[in-house]
Amino acid sequence: MTQLIWIVIFTVIAVANLSVSFRCLAHREREGRMLCYALRWAALVSVSYMLSILTTDQWIMSLSSSVYFASVSGMIFFLMRFFFVLSGEDDRGNTVVCLVRRVFLIWTLVDAVLLLTNPISGVVLTYQPVVPTPEVARWIFIPHRLYDMHLALCYLMLCAGFFALIMRTLRVPWMYRHYYLRIILGVLAMVAINAAYLLQVTYNHIDYSILFYSVMGYWIHWNAFEARDAGLLSQARHTILEHLGQPLFFFDWDDQLILTNESARTLLDDLDAPDHSLTVEEFLHLCGAEDQLPDLGQDRRFYWTARTDSKDSYICDFQLLRDKKHEMVGRFFILTNNTLGVDPLTGFQTQQYFNLHSRELIPEGEEPVGVAVCDLNRLALLNDTMGTEGGDHAIRLQAQAMKKHFPSNTVFVRLQDAVLCALCRGLDSDEIKARLQAVNQDLEAADSFPFRIKMDSAVSITDPDAVVHTAQETVSILRTRKLLDSDSDGSAVIDSLHQLLLECDSETEFHVRRTRELGERLSFLLGLSDYERDQLSLLCLFHDIGKVGIPQEILNRSGKLSQEEQDIMRSHAEKGYRIAKATPELNIVAEAIRHHHERWDGSGYPDGLKREAIPLLSRIIAVVDAYDAMVSDRPYRKGMEMLQACRELIRYAGIQFDPYVVEVFVGMITGGEEVEVSEQVAPEKTTDLAQETIGLVSTVYCARYTLGPKEQILEVDGFFEELTGFTSYDVKQFHLTQSDMIFEEDRELYWTMVEEQRQAQGIVYLEHRIRRKDGTGRYVYCTGLPFTDPATGELRTTVIVSDITDSVSVQMQVGIARNRAMMSLYRLEEANQRDPLTGLLNRSAFRKACERELDRDGQRCLMMMLDVDDFKGYNDTYGHPKGDELLIDLTKTLSDAVGREGLAGRMGGDEFCCLLRLERNASLSQIRRRGEEILRQVNERVGRDGVSVSAGVAWSDPKGSDFQTMYARSDKALYTAKKDGKAQLWGEEQAPLRSVT
Repeated sequence: MTQLIWIVIFTVIAVANLSVSFRCLAHREREGRMLCYALRWAALVSVSYMLSILTTDQWIMSLSSSVYFASVSGMIFFLMRFFFVLSGEDDRGNTVVCLVRRVFLIWTLVDAVLLLTNPISGVVLTYQPVVPTPEVARWIFIPHRLYDMHLALCYLMLCAGFFALIMRTLRVPWMYRHYYLRIILGVLAMVAINAAYLLQVTYNHIDYSILFYSVMGYWIHWNAFEARDAGLLSQARHTILEHLGQPLFFFDWDDQLILTNESARTLLDDLDAPDHSLTVEEFLHLCGAEDQLPDLGQDRRFYWTARTDSKDSYICDFQLLRDKKHEMVGRFFILTNNTLGVDPLTGFQTQQYFNLHSRELIPEGEEPVGVAVCDLNRLALLNDTMGTEGGDHAIRLQAQAMKKHFPSNTVFVRLQDAVLCALCRGLDSDEIKARLQAVNQDLEAADSFPFRIKMDSAVSITDPDAVVHTAQETVSILRTRKLLDSDSDGSAVIDSLHQLLLECDSETEFHVRRTRELGERLSFLLGLSDYERDQLSLLCLFHDIGKVGIPQEILNRSGKLSQEEQDIMRSHAEKGYRIAKATPELNIVAEAIRHHHERWDGSGYPDGLKREAIPLLSRIIAVVDAYDAMVSDRPYRKGMEMLQACRELIRYAGIQFDPYVVEVFVGMITGGEEVEVSEQVAPEKTTDLAQETIGLVSTVYCARYTLGPKEQILEVDGFFEELTGFTSYDVKQFHLTQSDMIFEEDRELYWTMVEEQRQAQGIVYLEHRIRRKDGTGRYVYCTGLPFTDPATGELRTTVIVSDITDSVSVQMQVGIARNRAMMSLYRLEEANQRDPLTGLLNRSAFRKACERELDRDGQRCLMMMLDVDDFKGYNDTYGHPKGDELLIDLTKTLSDAVGREGLAGRMGGDEFCCLLRLERNASLSQIRRRGEEILRQVNERVGRDGVSVSAGVAWSDPKGSDFQTMYARSDKALYTAKKDGKAQLWGEEQAPLRSVT
């Protein structure tokens, strides 16, 4: 029975060692492999030792003991190798370590040979029976000198492994050390038990250390791999959470605080109290966030200002933690210091933080947001004079002045350098400009600088959803405006270029001044944005900058130029484009400079663009430039009269100029007076095809060669080399084939198409790409004509190749595609601004257009709100299709009544609004008559089946009014009119103007 117990015990130990050895292979390759080998030797130790203590035959016992002792040497050798690899010494390429490893390997092999031959020689140890004879371990061994060498080998290998592991322990941080120390202590415990056996102090002459080999294998494996990885991950998580700069609060499912970090305990000192247990409700009360977080069942974000001396502001993110079954297991609060997004110099929000959190900084609301952007002038000069400290001081003063003059609810952002931005509700553009003027006066009054400093500014009004985009656009407006400011740092380059242009053409200064004035007036009538108006001003200054590259004798010649001289003169557009592209300050108008001599019909230069493919600013400057050139006196001719110049513009509208730009420009020049034109310039009397192909003749290079039966090139003509780069010598020397001139990626498709055409029609006609000798590609039309050589009777193919890479037809296709893309983009933008049913401006587009009108100095406007009386009843009676027809009729009438004098838009449903431009000195009676006339026309058109329209009007103050105010006043007047009855017109003074029924 005792023997059976020992058999079971040692078998379990051997199986456990083998099992752990397989687990080792799943970990790091070298470390796991070395420990695996050590544990497999340990399994052999268990089995061999079991045989040695259970057998009754001395020969079997002696052989089993020899295997047992040799297996111990092998186990300890691989355990030493494992310690070397685990400590990193084996990977360092240390010469001493390599030498020690080789010495111990040789010694182990010699020791194994001596032990395995011991049953025959008896030179290592001998055995004698135990008296009285026990049931197990019937023999004791008598060691000899060579056995002492075996023990020395084992202990030296253990000492070498321990030394490497101890050195590793001393090198790693403290949090890693206990894993290595536990391995060392565990192995030392096994060594102590084995030493007790060797000293014959163990019970029944049994080596009990073998009983713990499987436990020791698992102990080493667990500490070296699983516990270390899991423990380090747990400690890393704890360290990260503890030292994270963001305060963390974790509440369990019972709403009790169970986890915080150092930042949280610093923020709330009483958390360190041992008897303090904070609940979620107490935490929210502490943060004053009961109203911001009424529902604890969903993730939310709220804001909190700490009640400390620092008054730090925090963004608090609340999240629910759920398990796999989606059951709530805890609540988690993480606080982010809001001051991280604050610029330290100004105290403003940083641009990056503003871009990410604009919705939280500027929540939704009905009122639009005013965007004011300002930048210090001559900051570079100030930095050069007083150093960066002086520049920082000026920026700080600018920020303080903005905080002083803007409301407390304003959001301030530092965009870049000295560009500061203020975003606020409840202020119209005029009031914002007044506050910016006050900021400027504070800066000019500062006496701590060697010269007066001032700032440039730009103002926009926008929806809360578009504040980031509008702020960026306003910065672009400001930059362009600074280029035109003589006091600005950026204007130095502009002034230099302008002076250079004046030296080339003495007439330029007055011409530029006049075109800039005309362009500014025209830009308002065309409804250009602030950014576009500033671009146009810059374009007026530098549209002819390319003339600096034209010879003076050509530039100043009064007579007719030769064709060659005309070509040189025309190159000024492209030269100007290159100058503008090379000058960062002019980059924004480079394309407009390049195309300001394009013509509406496509016959201009340099690119032959036509219609809307020509940039809008180029079309505008073309009209303004031509008009000024016609009315200005020259040394060689007298300038035209104003009306005569206008007639010329009208005659060439639709041929050279954009018809709409000409119409608005002529109306501006004549004050709306109609200009009679005796005859219209007509296109040349040619067919449509001829008209489209004029100037499209181009040179096409052709080559001819002959192919043999295996597509080998047999003969080539004199143009073959020019087209392909291959000479006739190359053809013969390299046995050139057709495939050699086709790119590898094109060959499969090429030969497939060739074969299809051969079978279908016998003649091959393809458009494809050929590969030239230098590796470049050319696009060609290729025609293959098969024939039979009468001399040999073999099939040949004559190939004619035409180079179309640079042909005008290809260029036209590219230009057409580009024009179509631009028109598609234009139509898409237009569609996004239009109401899909009526085609009027939608609410957002109408508001923006009105703001541009109301921003103009000296502009007085009438706003009129219109609403169909009882439109719901009409829909219920006649159906929605009839209701849509009614709204379309109303739209047409309203558009005709407003005409070019104003704007019309659909606010939603059956509610419409229009804005009409008025004379600055328009009387109240004139305003009333205009409103009555529009309402009368509308009611006459839609006044069927008992339908009528009521309206309310408001008019702007001569000093200016903002859109939101006028809209509210006219809407209030409309509400009063509808209460008073049908077809009523009420004014903002709350008195009926007239009933139009």
